[in-house]
Amino acid sequence: MSEPPDQQHFTDRIALQQVDRDIFTGWCHSGAPLRAYGGQIAAQSLNAAGRTVPDPGRHVHSLHGYFLRPGGTKESITYLVERPRDGGSFSTRIVRAVQQGETIFMMTASFATREDGPRHQASPPDAAPPDDLGAVFPALASQLTDIEQRRALDFPGANIIDLRIEQADRALQPTAGRYERMAWVRIRDEMSDDWLSQACALTYLSDLTMVSTALAPHLENLEPTRLRLASIDHAMWFHDDVRADRWLLFAQDTPVARSGHGLARGLFYDLEGTLVASVVQESLMRTRA
Repeated sequence: MSEPPDQQHFTDRIALQQVDRDIFTGWCHSGAPLRAYGGQIAAQSLNAAGRTVPDPGRHVHSLHGYFLRPGGTKESITYLVERPRDGGSFSTRIVRAVQQGETIFMMTASFATREDGPRHQASPPDAAPPDDLGAVFPALASQLTDIEQRRALDFPGANIIDLRIEQADRALQPTAGRYERMAWVRIRDEMSDDWLSQACALTYLSDLTMVSTALAPHLENLEPTRLRLASIDHAMWFHDDVRADRWLLFAQDTPVARSGHGLARGLFYDLEGTLVASVVQESLMRTRA
Protein backbone atom coordinates (compact mmCIF):
# COMPACT_ATOMS: atom_id res chain seq x y z
CA MET A 1 0.00 0.00 0.00
CA SER A 2 2.29 2.75 -1.31
CA GLU A 3 -0.45 5.40 -1.54
CA PRO A 4 -2.97 6.39 1.13
CA PRO A 5 -6.49 5.03 0.60
CA ASP A 6 -9.34 7.40 -0.14
CA GLN A 7 -10.91 6.63 3.28
CA GLN A 8 -14.41 7.57 2.10
CA HIS A 9 -15.78 4.60 4.07
CA PHE A 10 -15.06 4.08 7.72
CA THR A 11 -13.58 0.60 7.25
CA ASP A 12 -10.87 2.28 5.13
CA ARG A 13 -9.81 4.28 8.19
CA ILE A 14 -8.94 1.18 10.22
CA ALA A 15 -7.72 -0.95 7.29
CA LEU A 16 -4.24 -2.49 7.44
CA GLN A 17 -2.00 -4.34 5.04
CA GLN A 18 -0.25 -7.37 6.53
CA VAL A 19 3.36 -7.55 5.36
CA ASP A 20 4.60 -10.31 7.68
CA ARG A 21 3.30 -12.52 10.50
CA ASP A 22 3.20 -9.72 13.07
CA ILE A 23 3.85 -6.62 10.93
CA PHE A 24 1.16 -4.41 9.42
CA THR A 25 1.03 -1.01 7.71
CA GLY A 26 -1.70 1.63 7.55
CA TRP A 27 -2.38 5.27 6.74
CA CYS A 28 -3.92 7.96 8.93
CA HIS A 29 -5.75 11.18 8.16
CA SER A 30 -5.22 14.44 10.03
CA GLY A 31 -6.57 15.30 13.45
CA ALA A 32 -4.64 18.58 13.29
CA PRO A 33 -3.11 19.84 10.03
CA LEU A 34 -0.80 17.11 8.66
CA ARG A 35 -0.70 15.36 12.06
CA ALA A 36 -2.20 11.90 12.25
CA TYR A 37 -5.37 11.61 14.33
CA GLY A 38 -4.47 9.78 17.55
CA GLY A 39 -7.73 7.86 17.77
CA GLN A 40 -7.05 6.40 14.33
CA ILE A 41 -3.54 5.31 15.32
CA ALA A 42 -4.98 3.63 18.42
CA ALA A 43 -7.73 1.95 16.38
CA GLN A 44 -5.26 0.61 13.82
CA SER A 45 -2.98 -0.59 16.65
CA LEU A 46 -5.89 -2.52 18.15
CA ASN A 47 -6.71 -3.95 14.73
CA ALA A 48 -3.12 -5.16 14.34
CA ALA A 49 -3.13 -6.71 17.82
CA GLY A 50 -6.49 -8.42 17.33
CA ARG A 51 -5.49 -9.96 14.01
CA THR A 52 -2.69 -11.89 15.74
CA VAL A 53 -4.99 -13.53 18.32
CA PRO A 54 -5.73 -17.01 16.94
CA ASP A 55 -8.78 -17.78 19.10
CA PRO A 56 -11.86 -15.99 17.66
CA GLY A 57 -13.59 -16.37 21.03
CA ARG A 58 -11.13 -14.01 22.72
CA HIS A 59 -12.34 -10.44 22.50
CA VAL A 60 -10.49 -7.33 23.61
CA HIS A 61 -11.37 -6.33 27.16
CA SER A 62 -8.78 -3.60 27.76
CA LEU A 63 -6.13 -1.49 26.09
CA HIS A 64 -3.61 1.06 27.34
CA GLY A 65 -1.83 3.38 24.94
CA TYR A 66 0.81 6.11 25.09
CA PHE A 67 1.19 8.82 22.46
CA LEU A 68 4.96 9.36 22.26
CA ARG A 69 5.48 11.54 19.17
CA PRO A 70 3.26 13.23 16.58
CA GLY A 71 2.52 11.03 13.60
CA GLY A 72 2.51 12.29 10.03
CA THR A 73 -0.05 11.81 7.28
CA LYS A 74 2.26 11.78 4.26
CA GLU A 75 3.79 8.39 5.05
CA SER A 76 2.38 5.08 6.14
CA ILE A 77 2.69 3.82 9.72
CA THR A 78 4.16 0.40 10.50
CA TYR A 79 2.61 -1.61 13.35
CA LEU A 80 4.89 -4.16 15.03
CA VAL A 81 3.10 -6.68 17.23
CA GLU A 82 4.66 -8.70 20.05
CA ARG A 83 2.98 -11.75 21.61
CA PRO A 84 4.02 -11.92 25.29
CA ARG A 85 1.42 -14.51 26.23
CA ASP A 86 -1.36 -16.77 25.01
CA GLY A 87 -2.70 -18.41 28.16
CA GLY A 88 -5.67 -20.57 28.96
CA SER A 89 -8.19 -17.74 28.66
CA PHE A 90 -6.15 -14.53 28.09
CA SER A 91 -3.97 -13.28 25.25
CA THR A 92 -1.71 -10.24 25.66
CA ARG A 93 -0.29 -8.15 22.83
CA ILE A 94 2.13 -5.21 22.65
CA VAL A 95 2.02 -2.96 19.60
CA ARG A 96 4.53 -0.31 18.51
CA ALA A 97 3.45 2.15 15.83
CA VAL A 98 6.58 3.24 13.96
CA GLN A 99 7.13 6.01 11.43
CA GLN A 100 10.48 7.08 9.97
CA GLY A 101 12.25 4.68 12.35
CA GLU A 102 10.73 6.20 15.51
CA THR A 103 8.01 4.85 17.76
CA ILE A 104 5.10 7.30 17.79
CA PHE A 105 2.63 5.21 19.83
CA MET A 106 2.68 2.14 22.05
CA MET A 107 -0.21 -0.03 23.14
CA THR A 108 -0.76 -3.04 25.35
CA ALA A 109 -4.01 -4.88 24.70
CA SER A 110 -5.55 -7.85 26.46
CA PHE A 111 -8.02 -10.31 24.96
CA ALA A 112 -10.11 -12.81 26.93
CA THR A 113 -12.92 -15.32 26.64
CA ARG A 114 -16.35 -14.36 27.96
CA GLU A 115 -17.24 -16.12 31.21
CA ASP A 116 -20.03 -16.04 33.80
CA GLY A 117 -19.66 -13.96 36.95
CA PRO A 118 -21.35 -11.26 39.09
CA ARG A 119 -23.02 -8.43 37.16
CA HIS A 120 -23.78 -4.78 37.95
CA GLN A 121 -23.43 -1.40 36.25
CA ALA A 122 -24.03 2.29 36.84
CA SER A 123 -27.27 3.62 35.36
CA PRO A 124 -26.97 5.94 32.37
CA PRO A 125 -27.31 9.66 33.19
CA ASP A 126 -30.12 11.82 31.90
CA ALA A 127 -29.29 13.32 28.52
CA ALA A 128 -31.12 15.04 25.71
CA PRO A 129 -31.75 12.64 22.80
CA PRO A 130 -29.41 13.01 19.81
CA ASP A 131 -32.16 14.28 17.52
CA ASP A 132 -32.55 17.32 19.82
CA LEU A 133 -28.90 18.32 19.39
CA GLY A 134 -27.09 19.85 16.45
CA ALA A 135 -24.31 17.95 14.70
CA VAL A 136 -20.72 18.86 15.53
CA PHE A 137 -18.08 18.07 12.92
CA PRO A 138 -14.94 16.95 14.78
CA ALA A 139 -11.84 19.05 15.25
CA LEU A 140 -10.32 21.79 13.12
CA ALA A 141 -11.73 20.23 9.97
CA SER A 142 -15.05 21.92 10.76
CA GLN A 143 -13.43 25.30 10.02
CA LEU A 144 -12.29 24.28 6.54
CA THR A 145 -15.09 24.60 4.00
CA ASP A 146 -12.91 24.36 0.90
CA ILE A 147 -12.59 20.69 -0.08
CA GLU A 148 -9.21 21.18 -1.76
CA GLN A 149 -7.82 22.83 1.36
CA ARG A 150 -9.10 19.93 3.46
CA ARG A 151 -7.41 17.44 1.16
CA ALA A 152 -4.15 19.38 1.11
CA LEU A 153 -4.04 19.21 4.92
CA ASP A 154 -5.05 15.50 4.85
CA PHE A 155 -8.36 15.95 6.62
CA PRO A 156 -10.87 13.30 5.55
CA GLY A 157 -13.11 14.41 2.72
CA ALA A 158 -16.16 12.46 3.89
CA ASN A 159 -18.00 13.31 7.09
CA ILE A 160 -18.90 9.82 8.26
CA ILE A 161 -18.84 10.57 11.99
CA ASP A 162 -22.03 11.79 13.65
CA LEU A 163 -21.23 13.72 16.83
CA ARG A 164 -23.73 15.64 18.99
CA ILE A 165 -22.61 17.46 22.17
CA GLU A 166 -24.82 19.14 24.76
CA GLN A 167 -23.88 22.82 25.05
CA ALA A 168 -20.75 22.28 22.99
CA ASP A 169 -19.86 25.98 22.85
CA ARG A 170 -20.26 26.74 26.57
CA ALA A 171 -17.81 26.38 29.44
CA LEU A 172 -18.64 23.45 31.71
CA GLN A 173 -20.15 24.47 35.03
CA PRO A 174 -19.91 22.12 38.02
CA THR A 175 -23.00 20.10 38.93
CA ALA A 176 -22.82 18.72 42.46
CA GLY A 177 -19.09 19.41 42.32
CA ARG A 178 -18.56 17.52 39.03
CA TYR A 179 -17.72 18.86 35.58
CA GLU A 180 -19.82 16.65 33.30
CA ARG A 181 -20.52 16.67 29.56
CA MET A 182 -22.96 14.54 27.55
CA ALA A 183 -22.43 13.61 23.91
CA TRP A 184 -23.87 11.22 21.37
CA VAL A 185 -21.67 9.64 18.72
CA ARG A 186 -21.86 7.01 15.99
CA ILE A 187 -20.33 5.91 12.69
CA ARG A 188 -22.68 6.86 9.85
CA ASP A 189 -21.62 3.88 7.71
CA GLU A 190 -23.29 0.52 8.23
CA MET A 191 -20.60 -1.82 9.55
CA SER A 192 -20.30 -5.58 9.83
CA ASP A 193 -21.01 -7.49 13.05
CA ASP A 194 -17.32 -8.36 13.39
CA TRP A 195 -16.41 -7.63 17.02
CA LEU A 196 -12.87 -6.45 16.22
CA SER A 197 -14.05 -3.91 13.64
CA GLN A 198 -16.65 -2.59 16.09
CA ALA A 199 -14.08 -2.34 18.92
CA CYS A 200 -11.64 -0.52 16.62
CA ALA A 201 -14.41 1.87 15.59
CA LEU A 202 -15.22 2.65 19.23
CA THR A 203 -11.52 3.22 19.92
CA TYR A 204 -11.44 5.70 17.03
CA LEU A 205 -14.49 7.53 18.42
CA SER A 206 -13.23 7.58 22.00
CA ASP A 207 -10.47 10.12 21.25
CA LEU A 208 -12.68 12.70 19.53
CA THR A 209 -13.75 14.75 22.56
CA MET A 210 -11.61 13.82 25.56
CA VAL A 211 -9.12 16.71 25.22
CA SER A 212 -11.93 19.20 24.68
CA THR A 213 -13.79 17.81 27.71
CA ALA A 214 -10.74 18.33 29.94
CA LEU A 215 -10.47 21.88 28.58
CA ALA A 216 -14.20 22.68 28.69
CA PRO A 217 -14.33 24.22 32.21
CA HIS A 218 -11.91 26.91 30.98
CA LEU A 219 -13.51 27.95 27.68
CA GLU A 220 -14.46 31.38 29.01
CA ASN A 221 -11.04 32.09 30.53
CA LEU A 222 -8.48 30.65 28.12
CA GLU A 223 -7.82 31.15 24.44
CA PRO A 224 -7.18 27.65 22.97
CA THR A 225 -4.56 29.04 20.58
CA ARG A 226 -2.47 29.94 23.65
CA LEU A 227 -2.39 26.31 24.75
CA ARG A 228 -0.44 23.33 23.55
CA LEU A 229 -2.97 20.50 23.46
CA ALA A 230 -2.34 16.80 22.85
CA SER A 231 -3.37 13.36 24.04
CA ILE A 232 -0.75 11.79 26.32
CA ASP A 233 -2.18 8.41 27.24
CA HIS A 234 -5.44 6.60 26.64
CA ALA A 235 -7.03 3.59 28.31
CA MET A 236 -10.21 1.68 27.48
CA TRP A 237 -12.16 -1.19 28.99
CA PHE A 238 -14.73 -3.07 26.93
CA HIS A 239 -17.57 -4.49 29.02
CA ASP A 240 -20.01 -5.82 26.42
CA ASP A 241 -20.69 -6.14 22.71
CA VAL A 242 -20.83 -2.76 21.01
CA ARG A 243 -22.22 -1.34 17.79
CA ALA A 244 -20.29 1.82 16.97
CA ASP A 245 -22.56 2.35 13.97
CA ARG A 246 -25.52 2.89 16.32
CA TRP A 247 -26.04 5.87 18.62
CA LEU A 248 -23.93 5.72 21.78
CA LEU A 249 -24.25 8.07 24.73
CA PHE A 250 -20.76 9.22 25.76
CA ALA A 251 -21.06 10.49 29.34
CA GLN A 252 -17.83 12.33 30.17
CA ASP A 253 -16.40 14.22 33.11
CA THR A 254 -13.13 15.90 34.01
CA PRO A 255 -12.14 15.53 37.67
CA VAL A 256 -8.88 17.49 37.58
CA ALA A 257 -6.54 19.69 35.53
CA ARG A 258 -3.20 20.60 37.05
CA SER A 259 0.52 20.93 36.24
CA GLY A 260 -0.15 21.27 32.53
CA HIS A 261 -2.17 18.04 32.36
CA GLY A 262 -5.91 17.41 32.27
CA LEU A 263 -7.80 14.20 32.99
CA ALA A 264 -11.05 13.15 31.32
CA ARG A 265 -13.19 10.04 31.89
CA GLY A 266 -16.00 8.64 29.79
CA LEU A 267 -18.67 5.94 29.82
CA PHE A 268 -20.27 4.62 26.61
CA TYR A 269 -23.91 3.51 26.85
CA ASP A 270 -25.96 2.02 24.04
CA LEU A 271 -29.58 2.97 23.39
CA GLU A 272 -30.79 0.18 25.70
CA GLY A 273 -28.80 1.71 28.58
CA THR A 274 -26.10 -0.97 28.65
CA LEU A 275 -22.68 0.28 29.72
CA VAL A 276 -20.51 -1.12 26.92
CA ALA A 277 -17.14 0.58 27.51
CA SER A 278 -15.19 2.97 29.75
CA VAL A 279 -12.41 5.41 28.81
CA VAL A 280 -9.82 7.47 30.68
CA GLN A 281 -7.42 9.89 28.99
CA GLU A 282 -4.73 12.26 30.21
CA SER A 283 -4.09 15.27 28.00
CA LEU A 284 -1.34 17.84 27.70
CA MET A 285 -2.79 21.32 28.38
CA ARG A 286 0.30 23.50 28.57
CA THR A 287 0.22 27.29 28.29
CA ARG A 288 2.48 28.50 25.51
CA ALA A 289 5.28 30.85 26.48
